[in-house]
Amino acid sequence: MEQEIVGFWTDSRNEIIGKCIELSAKDAILEPDESYRQNREQVFEHLWSALLQDMQSDTMAKTGEVVGSLSREAVRYGRNVEPIQRIIEILMKSAEEAARTKYREDANRASRIAGHIKEYLDKTMIILTKSIIRAQAEVIEKQKEYLLELSTPVIPLLDGILVLPLIGTIDTRRAKQIMDNLLNGIVEAQADTVLIDISGVPIVDTQVAHHLIKTVQAASLLGARCIIVGIRPEFAQTIVKLGIDFGSIVTKNSLQAGLKLALKWHNYELRRVGGGGPDASTGADS
Repeated sequence: MEQEIVGFWTDSRNEIIGKCIELSAKDAILEPDESYRQNREQVFEHLWSALLQDMQSDTMAKTGEVVGSLSREAVRYGRNVEPIQRIIEILMKSAEEAARTKYREDANRASRIAGHIKEYLDKTMIILTKSIIRAQAEVIEKQKEYLLELSTPVIPLLDGILVLPLIGTIDTRRAKQIMDNLLNGIVEAQADTVLIDISGVPIVDTQVAHHLIKTVQAASLLGARCIIVGIRPEFAQTIVKLGIDFGSIVTKNSLQAGLKLALKWHNYELRRVGGGGPDASTGADS
C-alpha cells in the first residue's frame, strides 16, 4: 500500500501543486496574506517534497522540519499562523481531487488512497500545532529574558558613577542578570562607584541579602565600590535578625544620601545656584 501511495503522490505532482495554486489564489484566508502570496508555489512544493520523502521512509521527519520552519518564522515575526493551516488543508483537498480524477473508474481505490493521504496530512496538522506551541514558548522565553534585562538597567550618572535601580522580586535567575548587567556596565563605563537602589524591592530575605553581597563583592573585584541605598527599617531589622554580616558594605537609607557620598568620593560638590535657598554641598560621612 505504501508503494501505491508513493506512486500516486509522485505521478500526481503537477496536478496536486497546480490545484493548490488555483485554490490558494481564490482562498479568502490565504490570498490576502502577503507573506505567502509571492512564494506560495514554493511552499506547496517544499511541503509536497517533504511528504514524498516521509512516505518513502514511513516517517514524518522531513515534514516536521518544513512545518516547524514555517511556524517558527510566522511566530517570530508576529504573523498569523492560520495561513499555514490553510496551506495544509488546500494540499489535502487537492490530493483528494487528484485521486478521484486519476481513479475515476475505481472509486474504492480513489477513496482508499485519499484516506491514506489524509492520514499523513492529519499528522502534518498535529505537527503544525505542536510546532506553533513550541515556537510561541520560545518567543515568550526570549521576551522574558528581554524584560528581565530591561528591569535591571545600569545608568551612567557622572564620570565614574553608575546607578542600578532594582524594582520587583529578586530570584536566583534575576540576581544573575543583575550581576551580569552591573559588571558589564562597570567595564564599559570604566566606573569605580555604583549606587544600588533597592527601595523598589518589596521583600528582602536571606536569599536577596546574599545576592546583594555577592554582587557587591564581584563589583569590588573590578575595582568598583558599591553603596546600597534605599534601606528601609524592616530591611534593617531583617538583616539583624538573620545575622547577615553587612558590616563591610556601605549603606544609606536614601538615594540622595548615597549620591552625596558618591560625589564626595569623587571630589564633586553639589551646589545650588541662582538663589532660592542656602547652598547644599556634600557633607555626608563616608
